[in-house]
Amino acid sequence: MAFMLVLSIYVIMSPVSAETGVSLSPANQSVELGSEIVVNVYVEPDMPISGAQFDLYFDGSVLDVKSVSEGDLFSKTGTTLFGEGTFDNTTGNIIYAHSVLFEKEVTSPGILATIVFKTTATGQSNLQLVNVVVSNSDGTAVPITVENAVVSISDTSSSGGSTDSAGSGSGGGGGAGDSGEQFGNIEFKDVTERPVNKGMNVSYTFKSPENPIVNVNFTPLKNSGYITTTVEVLKERSALVSDDPEGLVYRNMNIWVGKYGFATPANIEAMTIGFKVESSWMEANGVNTSAIKLNRHSDGKWEALQTMSAGEEDGYVYFESSTPGFSPFAITAVPDSSVISDDVSLEDSASEDDEDQTLDQNMALVLFIVIMVLIAKRGRDT
Repeated sequence: MAFMLVLSIYVIMSPVSAETGVSLSPANQSVELGSEIVVNVYVEPDMPISGAQFDLYFDGSVLDVKSVSEGDLFSKTGTTLFGEGTFDNTTGNIIYAHSVLFEKEVTSPGILATIVFKTTATGQSNLQLVNVVVSNSDGTAVPITVENAVVSISDTSSSGGSTDSAGSGSGGGGGAGDSGEQFGNIEFKDVTERPVNKGMNVSYTFKSPENPIVNVNFTPLKNSGYITTTVEVLKERSALVSDDPEGLVYRNMNIWVGKYGFATPANIEAMTIGFKVESSWMEANGVNTSAIKLNRHSDGKWEALQTMSAGEEDGYVYFESSTPGFSPFAITAVPDSSVISDDVSLEDSASEDDEDQTLDQNMALVLFIVIMVLIAKRGRDT
C-alpha cells in the first residue's frame, strides 16, 4: 500500500514534457472569390531551437499557392538557410519548406514562413501541416504540437475580408473588420500576426518590397492573445477619406491592428510606424528627408505626424513616426523654403547676394554724396 502511495506521488510530481507549438494562423478565414489570403506558419518554442521543416496540404481545386517566403522566427537572430519547398497547385501541396539558423538558437516565438494563396473557386479547404519537424542545434527533433486551419471561399461576400480565430479582420476589409475599402483599390496586402502580452514590446515586421511600411510597434497594456496587423497598400487614396493630405503623395495605405476597438489608449500605448521612401523618388521630386511626413486621417481630417529620419540603405530612406491610432495613412513630401532641393536653395542664395551687393553700392554712393556736401560747405565757411 505504501509503495502504491509513493508511486502515485511520483506520477503527480513528475514534470509534464514540454512541447513546441506549430500552428497555422489565422485558424479560420472566410474570404471572397478572387482575393488573396495570407497564412502564417507560427512557431512558439518551448526550448531552444534552430531549425524547422513542414509539408502543407490544401485543396488545389479552390486555392493556388502564389508564394512561400521566410518569416522572422530565425532571420531576426542570424544567418539562415531558407527553402520555400516545391508546391503543386494541381494536387494541392507544398513539400519540404524549411529554414535553418546557423550557429545560434532561438526561444522567442515567430513566423517560420508566410504563404500567399490565390482563391480560384468557391468552397472550403482544410490547410493541414504534415511531416513537421522542429530541431535544436544538435539536429535532434523536439516534441511538438500542431494546429491546422480552414479557409472558406464565397462569391457573395461584400467585404472581401477574412476573419481569424480571434475575430480580427484581414484582407480587403482591413484589420479593423469591414473597413469599407474598395477591393479594387487595394494594390497589395500584407498581414502578420503576433501574440500580444501586457508589457512586452510588440513589433510587426513587413519585408515585402511592394509595402512601404517596415514595421508597426506598440506596447500592450493587457494580455490579448494573438492579434493580426494588416497593411493595405492602395492604388489611390483610401475610400474612407474625401481629400488628399497636403503635399505630394508618395503612397496611400490603410493600417489596421486587431479587431474594431482594440487599438485604443486603453489597450495599447507607444504606437509607432516605421516606413521607407525610395531615394530616387525623392531626388526626382527635389525634396530632402525633412520634407517627408506620415499623415494620418482621423475624425474627418488629415494630421501630419511627427516624423524622424532613421537612415538610408539599399536605395531607400527610412523614417519613423509616432501615431495615436491606426486608420488610413499617406506618405507625403511637403517642401518649404528650408527643404526644397539644393539647386533652388543656391539660386535663392545667389539672389540674396545680389541684393546685398546692390545695397552696399547704394550705401557707398550716399556716403560719397554726404562727404562731398560737407567739403563744399567747409569751403564756403572759410
